[in-house]
Amino acid sequence: MAENPIIPEKIKLFNIEVVNTYINDDTINDNLNLEFSVAHNTKHNLKNERVKIELFINLLSHEEIGVKFHIDFHFVIEDLSDQYNLNKDNIPVFSHHFIATLLGISFSTARGLIFQQLQDTKFKTMILPIVSPYKMLTSRDSE
Repeated sequence: MAENPIIPEKIKLFNIEVVNTYINDDTINDNLNLEFSVAHNTKHNLKNERVKIELFINLLSHEEIGVKFHIDFHFVIEDLSDQYNLNKDNIPVFSHHFIATLLGISFSTARGLIFQQLQDTKFKTMILPIVSPYKMLTSRDSE
């Protein structure tokens, strides 16, 4: 697929919805030795030029969930049709660069939201790692 340039001014993040939050700081000790995982789903409405990125972020301590967030990011994309082609079954296939851009915006925003929500817990000094949106895509493609 020939990728069209992504024009940031055509991307509007119009809603952030924290769908589910779970915080259990009883599972940690002072060293904050946690395992981190992030997963995502992408949904779209071509007619209204909208894309939703669902992020699922988990932190586990001693195989118990310490932190769990499900956050939805709702975008409206001007000229969305520039970012996908229809396959032989008439299903849109979005460019990896475009989806990685939306994942990067979403995850970066989620890091700040989660940091703020953890300030009154034992996790208050924790900052989520920076994650490559391309690695998030390729890990999903290999599943």
